[in-house]
Amino acid sequence: MFATAEFWVAIAFVLFLVIVVYCNVPHQIIKARDGRADRIRNELEQARRLREEAQDLFATYQKQQGICYQGTLLPAKKSG
Repeated sequence: MFATAEFWVAIAFVLFLVIVVYCNVPHQIIKARDGRADRIRNELEQARRLREEAQDLFATYQKQQGICYQGTLLPAKKSG
């Protein structure tokens, strides 16, 4: 019974699982995953803010150039 390879593989696997749980590896994995999720969430929020800022700047530029969103030219303002 103790001489079979399957028995020793099972013992090694159980021992491995005990060591993994004892070293608190599942908690470390969860902590790393949550940290990565927070970083990604912050990057997405920053990208959204930058996009909105770029859209506002583009709209301002279009108004300054006298271009309408439909692609037609607005009458140029006369300074004077």
